[in-house]
Amino acid sequence: MKFKSLLIDLGLYRPKYLPDENHIELLNCWTTDPEKLWQYHFVTGQFSNLLTAQNSLLIGSVFGPKGIFKLSKSKKKLFYTGENVDRFPEYTDYCDGIVDLSIGFDYLDRENYQRFPLWMEYFFAPVMNTKKIHEVFSDFVIKDICRDEDKKFAVMVSRHDEGNSRAAIFNSINQIDQVDSGGQFLKNTNALKEEYNDDKGKFIGQYKFNICPENSNREGYVTEKVFEAIKSNTIPIYWGSNNNPEPDVLNKDAILFYDGPESLPALNRKVEELHRNPKLYREFMAQPKFQPQAVEYVIDAFEGLYSKLHNMLKEDRFKG
Repeated sequence: MKFKSLLIDLGLYRPKYLPDENHIELLNCWTTDPEKLWQYHFVTGQFSNLLTAQNSLLIGSVFGPKGIFKLSKSKKKLFYTGENVDRFPEYTDYCDGIVDLSIGFDYLDRENYQRFPLWMEYFFAPVMNTKKIHEVFSDFVIKDICRDEDKKFAVMVSRHDEGNSRAAIFNSINQIDQVDSGGQFLKNTNALKEEYNDDKGKFIGQYKFNICPENSNREGYVTEKVFEAIKSNTIPIYWGSNNNPEPDVLNKDAILFYDGPESLPALNRKVEELHRNPKLYREFMAQPKFQPQAVEYVIDAFEGLYSKLHNMLKEDRFKG
């Protein structure tokens, strides 16, 4: 396997070229099933008329050697990552100079790049319009999962602690009251599966606080975690994106932040204060969750993605 990867990097080996019936080729994606890829549905839902055997599209990501992009026979090439590229160093340039368009979470000023972070895929369908985006925001927080007065203390749902933040927060605020963990990491309850049928939203909505740090820290790298907590009407305890997640979308005052071990005493005091004082908890929860321009920010992201994909796919179509 390592020898084959070396050959790919050297441009001496290329797996079989296999575009599907929609003239799309997948490479290095987290799955080989196109039905599970948001980007695949975005393209086929809006640009199927631009895709032909002569104008095929590669959709590629970080889960494999970069050299394979250069060897693809696809006419147009799209790179996408919802992962922190710090974990995949050869992709920190977003395949600049190799692909026609890159999509990711970093803030890059490039004509052939569109910022579209992972969390947007979780809460917005591939084919949206302005009205539907407004509707998602207006109904975003599910307030009837559990009454505030019936909520338990705090919860965490994680598979691991790659960023070394989850155990620190868990162990610290667990001194205030019991923290339940429904994921594989520090698991101490089976309620997520047995009582809520693996419905994470309903599960974490039974608690006042949700420990939800990212796996790793990089400016702009924001996944679904903090948004899941907000949607489930619980207070996120967050770490990631330099503790300034989506400043055009999220109201930071409605989030609690972990900023290394030295931040734990102040975090504990705030958590305990909100936990012991129902009035303060209600006031904290009553804060707006989103910035006034949040809807427009998402609309701009969708319009930018549509425009750049359209321009990429239509290029050269009628030349020759």
